[in-house]
Amino acid sequence: MQYREVNKLNKKITVVIVTWNSSALLPKLAETLNDLESICDVVVSDNSSTDQTREVLKEILPWAEVLSNRENGGFGYGNNMAFEVCRTPYILLLNTDARISLSSVEALVEILDRDKSAAAVQPLIRLWGWPLVTLSAGSAMTEYGRGYDYDFMHFKPAPPGGIVEVPAVTAAVSLFRREALQEVDGFDEKIFMYYEDTDLCLRLRERGYKFLLARSVEAEHIMGFSSSRGIADKWELESSAYLARKYLGGEKCQLPAYWKKMELKIRMYLMLKRKPWIWRIAAVHKAEKLEVKHIDLPDSLLQDIIAPRPLRMPFNRSADHAHTPYPGNDVIFGPGWLDGRIDDCGFGCIRVPSSAGSFTFTASSSNISGSLALWSENGVIIRKYLRVSERTGFTADIDGGLTQLYLVPDRRKQRIEIDDVSYTS
Repeated sequence: MQYREVNKLNKKITVVIVTWNSSALLPKLAETLNDLESICDVVVSDNSSTDQTREVLKEILPWAEVLSNRENGGFGYGNNMAFEVCRTPYILLLNTDARISLSSVEALVEILDRDKSAAAVQPLIRLWGWPLVTLSAGSAMTEYGRGYDYDFMHFKPAPPGGIVEVPAVTAAVSLFRREALQEVDGFDEKIFMYYEDTDLCLRLRERGYKFLLARSVEAEHIMGFSSSRGIADKWELESSAYLARKYLGGEKCQLPAYWKKMELKIRMYLMLKRKPWIWRIAAVHKAEKLEVKHIDLPDSLLQDIIAPRPLRMPFNRSADHAHTPYPGNDVIFGPGWLDGRIDDCGFGCIRVPSSAGSFTFTASSSNISGSLALWSENGVIIRKYLRVSERTGFTADIDGGLTQLYLVPDRRKQRIEIDDVSYTS
């Protein structure tokens, strides 16, 4: 115990994780944290879990400090509880469904050591298990108060290196200065879930801080594990309405007229499609009742944060979170597929056996002509031109160990379908 206390004084980083009924994720999380133990202390802030989260934590991470919060007050609340016991100059925010290496954390520390004007830095975050797919390259906010990650679900084989400034960073994996977090009293706990990191960064931007992306430093994040899309939609709507009032609603903190007009259009659309929409009224009403203090960001800063960036906007998250085996062989369809065709994100992930072999399939484009490429981490394996509605056969020799493949049309709007899939070792 004495060694832990002495060692703690010499560390510069505390990893902060918020848990709620997260027992299924803890074994992978423990692997990450055990790798970081030499340079990091760990505080796990548990938001009154009802499963075995706290018991599992004590068993597999006995050296970590575990806080048992009195309630599930949301993501920001859980982090703020942890911030109160942190004493290191840097705090690494880490989701339970994310991972980062020791060398990557050390690289982030070096960046903040050099640039005192930065409140935080984040790595390039990749989709867990699919290293050519980006989930976050910094973040920003739309004119409707919705936070979003740059390049979310973009196929990015070789992003440029270096360090660049971004409007904001994601709380999934990012390194903050503790003194900056103290300066703004941490997260706004009125935001239960989603976009609380956007709000935190905007409040720090108001005070003159900047945010950085280290493009050559990488981490991984599981997509869509923390909550179902239905409840996520509710929280996102509440948060966006609250942020629109806070930053875009003027001194009276009212929802902008254009915001309400768009919300009305969405409700009408859902009504015509006979989809649930009444819940949206309650969500917006809840956000309008919250007490909020207007933050008057200068136009120059708002322009940087919410300027349209069509090439950086997120694509739809994959509809297929449970990877699907192709009938009759060992080929597995991963993220990017919807009902047997490539989804709107513009690529489809495919997992094959680790042994060297021959991968064959037939592909067709149902709407527009264009080329289709099969990628691995080493680059393009094969590319062919597809004419509309014509079936084209592909055969590619796959080196041993290349288990992750990506089928990518050069025109993202191509509706690609494949069949006759097989892998022969």
